[in-house]
Amino acid sequence: MTLFETFAPAPLQAVGAVGGVVCGLVAVWLARTIPPRMELEERARPTWWWAMAVIVGGLNGWLVANAVDSWALLPAYLAFVGATLGLSLIDLDHQLLPNRVLFPSTGVVAVLLLVGAVIEGAGADLLRALLGGAAYFVFLLIVAIFARGGFGMGDVKLAFLLGLVMGFGSWGELAVGVILAILLGGVASGLLLVFSRKGRKAKFAYGPYLVLGAWIAVVWGERITDWYLGTAG
Repeated sequence: MTLFETFAPAPLQAVGAVGGVVCGLVAVWLARTIPPRMELEERARPTWWWAMAVIVGGLNGWLVANAVDSWALLPAYLAFVGATLGLSLIDLDHQLLPNRVLFPSTGVVAVLLLVGAVIEGAGADLLRALLGGAAYFVFLLIVAIFARGGFGMGDVKLAFLLGLVMGFGSWGELAVGVILAILLGGVASGLLLVFSRKGRKAKFAYGPYLVLGAWIAVVWGERITDWYLGTAG
């Protein structure tokens, strides 16, 4: 099985990769300048950490370029990669998803999706995107209310951005992203509980796992859904 059934044209792949690197640099800048200064000096990240973040941005840019295979939609997906990468970096260090990054990012991605959808004639996809964002938001809000500490309101607000982009792809893509986020976050929090000296008092950032689930779903959600339906059938 190959990464994609068909690859995007080489120029689109190149623009996606370069754009992803730029988004990675923006994400690093956000992570190093937007949050308050770290209280503990030993938590400062080494240079290789930020370099890896830029590489992850470039890789994701290349992946989404192949996944969407559209010049009109690529800017929205690159903005999504940059915003979610930056938010993940911030959340890992501060257990914080700042509104001054989250709200503008959501607005920019929504506008770029709107422009891309108009160019592609994908009005139905845009409506599904809005419904997907609302559905994920409401779902995590309910979980946050009843889980008592499992999710913060930053995670709930992030869910709208993630659901917006996954919903634009398909309902199956959204379902895959939600399930993966729950599984990945559950495993990671369980490992932290077992191996951390602080035990239940250890702080856990769920945002990066919501983002990771969404990244996988955006790129391979449809293939995962088709595989599952084929296996179940």
